[in-house]
Amino acid sequence: MRVEAEACRDPSDAGFEVTHWSIALLGEHVRSMQIDISDASVGRILRGALLQPHRQKMWLNSQDDEFRQKRDDVLRVYYEAPQDEHTLCLDEKTGMQALERRYPDLPMQPGMPVRREFEYIRHGTLTLMGAYDVRSGKLFGFLSDGHDSDTFVQLLEQVDACYPTGRGHIIVDNLSTHTTDEVVEWFEEHPRWTLHFTPKHASWLNQIECAFSDLQRCVLARGSFRSKDELRDKVHAYLWWHNERAEPFEWTYRPASWSAIPGKTSDGPD
Repeated sequence: MRVEAEACRDPSDAGFEVTHWSIALLGEHVRSMQIDISDASVGRILRGALLQPHRQKMWLNSQDDEFRQKRDDVLRVYYEAPQDEHTLCLDEKTGMQALERRYPDLPMQPGMPVRREFEYIRHGTLTLMGAYDVRSGKLFGFLSDGHDSDTFVQLLEQVDACYPTGRGHIIVDNLSTHTTDEVVEWFEEHPRWTLHFTPKHASWLNQIECAFSDLQRCVLARGSFRSKDELRDKVHAYLWWHNERAEPFEWTYRPASWSAIPGKTSDGPD
């Protein structure tokens, strides 16, 4: 369909100095091509083709020269680590804001969603130094006013205390606080733990990001907190509640190049 094809063109190529089409502009453009069509019909065609020029999704291309090597190392841990070895994903959820809504929400009613006061009062921020157990689905850690190499080492100590025996794997991203001399020294002193890095700009390979996303959606996004202490209490309450019903994520990512790894088959996009 010609309308669909034109909708996928850059508007500037057609002489419209804007970044994306509106239905009215696209209608004007296709009518200039001697296509007799109304804006309403243009809108129906776009909806039928699932084309949404007004929307965009952001993505970040990893420039890590060792992307495949690091990615496959992490995936081997997820898929191949022996069942008697621990698999932990660690990260910091920074900038959790204790925002208090100036006025209470108005509750949902039939035909009307919850209404929220736009203005808020800031009471500071906290960081969750988090650890996610891939096998059990449990999320734990501690809350801190900041995050640096010392707090990351404290998190490593907590993980080590929670899993006092057995070998294990710890997956992290490339944050500078994860590669300091203090961290390197900690792993040298705790050889039963093996450190694995996700590729740069590919922290989505770290399953704790999924757990953090759940925390953001269930507690932080719509919460109102009168102090950092109240935010701390709410996060702790969520962690207890979550861990009582925890289940591991159904991790299914298998890139096409996985077929190059012995014993694996290709069943996903690269």
